[in-house]
Formats: sequence, C-alpha cells, structure tokens
Amino acid sequence: MIKIFFFIGVLLHLVQNNSGAEISWWEAHPDPTQWEQARSELGERLIAQLKTTRENDFKPENPEASEFRLWQWLGLWSPEFTEKENTDFRSLGENIELRRAFLENLSSDDNVKNALRILLSMQAKAPAAVQELPRLAVALSLVLDQPFPKRWPHRQVTPSAVPSEVVDPVQRLQSMAELQRGRRYATDLRDFRVSELKFIIDHPLVESEMDWARKNVTASRSGFSKVFSSIRYDIPRFKLNLLVWPYPKYTFAEIRSKGGICVDQAYFAANTGKAKGLPTLYFSGQGDDGGHAWFGYMDSPGHWETDCGRYESQNYPVGNAMDPQTWKPISDTELVFLAKGRERSDGYQQAALLTDFARTLGRPESKRWLDAARKVQPEFLPAWNLQAEILADSHASPQVQQEFWTAYTSRFSNYPDLKVGGQNMLLELAKERGDALQVKSLSQEILVQNRTRRFDLGIGSAAGDMVEKIAAGKWSEAEAAYRKALRDFKGQAGGNLYYGLVEPFVEAALADGQVAMAKSALVEAKRLLKPTEDSLVGRSLLELEAKTVFEKKRGN
Repeated sequence: MIKIFFFIGVLLHLVQNNSGAEISWWEAHPDPTQWEQARSELGERLIAQLKTTRENDFKPENPEASEFRLWQWLGLWSPEFTEKENTDFRSLGENIELRRAFLENLSSDDNVKNALRILLSMQAKAPAAVQELPRLAVALSLVLDQPFPKRWPHRQVTPSAVPSEVVDPVQRLQSMAELQRGRRYATDLRDFRVSELKFIIDHPLVESEMDWARKNVTASRSGFSKVFSSIRYDIPRFKLNLLVWPYPKYTFAEIRSKGGICVDQAYFAANTGKAKGLPTLYFSGQGDDGGHAWFGYMDSPGHWETDCGRYESQNYPVGNAMDPQTWKPISDTELVFLAKGRERSDGYQQAALLTDFARTLGRPESKRWLDAARKVQPEFLPAWNLQAEILADSHASPQVQQEFWTAYTSRFSNYPDLKVGGQNMLLELAKERGDALQVKSLSQEILVQNRTRRFDLGIGSAAGDMVEKIAAGKWSEAEAAYRKALRDFKGQAGGNLYYGLVEPFVEAALADGQVAMAKSALVEAKRLLKPTEDSLVGRSLLELEAKTVFEKKRGN
C-alpha cells in the first residue's frame, strides 16, 4: 500500500529531479483533449484505492486527498475553453493551495461557472497577485460570482446615495495585493482563510471611500469595537422617525459629520474595518423595543468579537448576519462556530474532505465516509446535513429517519436553533404516524426550553402552529394559540413577539375579514407588551391600529 501511495505521489506532486525540472500530472497530460478521459481513469483508480483505505487515513495533506482534489478540479474543465483559458486552467490547477482552497470552500449555492471565469481572468491578467495571495483570489471568485443584493448595505438608505460600483475582481485583487505589499492593512491577509477573507472583500464601495477609511479611522485592531460609538447617535432624527438616511450622500465622511442611528453606526464600523483588512460582520436583531444593528470583527486570527454595539439591556436573543458567499442568513450556530475559529482545526479540515468525498460517491457508499466525518468532528454540520438529504432523497423508512433525527437533536442539544430544527423534524414524523401524544409533548418541549434565552425560537414554533390553524380556517383555535403565546412570552420578547406573532396574526385576520378579532388581538398585545410610543415596536403597533380602524370603517 505504501508503494502505491508513493507512486501516486510521484504523479501528483511536484518532485524535483537532479536537473531541477518538475514532473507533475499536468506535464504527463499536456493535451487538454485528454483531460476528460484522464479524469475518468483517475476517478476509477481513486475509488478502487479508497475502498481498502481506512477512513482516518484520508487526510487533506495526504497524496490521495490531493488526487481527489485534482479529480474535482478536472471536472470543472470545459471543452469550450480557448487555448489561453486551457493554459490558465492548468496554471490554476498546478497551484495546490489555490486548488484546494477553491474546492474546499465551494458551495452548492455558488455560480461555479462565474467563479471559475473570475479565477481564469485573474490568472490571465494578474498571475503574480494570484500566486502571492491565492486564498484571496478564491475568496473574491466565490463572493463576486453573483451580484450584491439590490438593497445593499441595508434598507434604511437609498441605494443611489451609497458610493458603490460594479466590482472588477481583477482590479480588486491587484489593488489589495498592492496594499498588502505596502503594509497598508492592520492585518496580514495571508493569515486568513477563505472563510474569513470573504468578510473583508464583501462590499462594492469605491476605492476612494476605502482609502478615506484607512487614512481617517485610526482605531487599533484590539480597540476597533469603539468605532461604533465614535459615530454620534442622532437622537433628534430618531425622535422624528426618520429611519431612512435623510441626506444625499452616504459616505463615511458624511456619517462621521452628521451622526446617525444604529444602522449607520454599524455600517460605518463594519465597512471601515474591511478597508483596514479586518473581517467584519453587520448584525441586526430584535430586542425589547424593536430592531437594532451592531457589528462584529475578527480581533485576532480565528477569533471573532460579535457584540460590538449590542445593548445587553435590550435582550437580543440572537443577531442576524449574511453570508456574502451565498447572501443567505448565517445561522447563530454558524456564528458560534465562527467565533470559536473551528474552521482552523485539523479535524474540521479532515471532516470537510470526508464529506466532500461522500457527496461525490452518493449513496449507499457515502454512509461510511459521513460516519467517519462525524467521528473526526462530531459537530461537523455539513456531514449531518448531507446525511439528512440522502435519507430524504432515498425515502428512508420512518424508523431510520426517527433514529437519525433523535441522534441529531441529541448531538446539537447545546445549539438551540439546530435542536429545534431536529425537534421539528421529529414533530413532523409524529404527525405523519398520527401520534397525537408525541406531537403535544414535542410542541410543549420546544416552547418550554426556549421560553427564556432563545425565546425567538419558541415564538417561531408557536407562530408556526398558529399559521397552520389559520391556513386551515380554524380561526378560534388560531386565536387561542395567539393569546397563549402572548401570555407565555410577555415581558421579555418585545420586537420578536410583535413582528413574529402579533403583526402576522392581525394582518391575516384583516385579510380574511376578521376585523373584530384583529382589533381584540391588538388590544391584548398592547396590554401585555406595554410598548412606549417612541419605540419602534410602539410606532409599528400604532400604524397597525390605524389600519385596523380603517378596515372597520370600510365595513370589512
């Protein structure tokens, strides 16, 4: 077996001979028209080898892992590539660090063709920068493979006021490489992984704006949390309910000059941090008085500070942030994993490799490798998610699914959002088999365990039950569920309770002509929530009251 692996290593890795020349797989296969067939042969040999390999021996730094990543990379090749693109594709493939980083971080939500085109363009126009900062090149390709959200950076500013542009990935790479060489950043970009770099480059701001930040924001890395409060809070603007930026330009200089509310403070801090080479996150959440925004940043390699500008007295159960690679919300559990720097561990890297290989094999062979991934890293979520997908696609028996989701719920018992996800799957299985006692037990369990710190999950579960009853036209039962949730979470849920339960119920009641019920529901909400008129929740409630009065006058 050792001899076989040595032979593979000779083919795959760069091995120096006496004359200093390099022998590689690519030199053995110089003709692009042969790559597709060669890939097929490579895959067959790899699968045959790994059938007799111990799962724990399949590690990212081993020759067979490099062979697997090479096989994956060759799968991205297109016969439609030009001669120049073939040359650049090979150069990228020979860059072991870049190839591994790209394939390890590729998501099913990525536009793979666009991401690869970006890398090919970088290799063609800025090969030195790609060689110097391969992980940065990968991060740019995976973030810029799709456009930024139309309402970036948030909904409380007119997009035309933001000094943004369509990002040229090559120009961005060259600019950042130059800043890195000139030591213009507060960090060394080479210290970061792709999963961290994407939180530096996830903005479409013009370079002059970022240059202003580098010159005028002087906070140190260790004290960067203070940048949030360095922006004066505009109390008169808040009292006037001017929640959208009221000025023509949304520049860092204007924000510093005029002050702002929490969204502006968080925007300023997060994006000036990116200008200085800091990975940053923009958070939003619901507290007792309504919505709030704050930010987080990486204060040392692999360690996140996620509560900068978050007000403890406002009782925010969780902060919501976006993953710039997919522009989907990052779950709070993922944020916990980010904060712990878990992606930097050897176990995490091996679990990712094993899971990728399992995904390639498909069922039933995948189970062996997914079990190995979970053994190496028991809380490696992608392995659990892939197993769940396979069970669903294969229409696994209810018993098998029950066993899986019970194990899932147990494993992630310390992560409320994941635990509730598993419990909800068990709840659906109980409903399918008509087990009313188990349905009641699980529903109550979800409610009780999330009544305090993670009340947003309890509210979500209660709201889901309420919505099911509304959809079935069972308004009296829906109203009972609504009032019970109000009582269960009164005094601690504020914005989550109002926007997650009260507003949906009242809006649905009005839409169905249940005006009296809507009015009664609002009265009860006002009595239990006791919002002040100058809070966001209080203002929203007054607007909903006015709408209810209007519908009543219309005779609905």
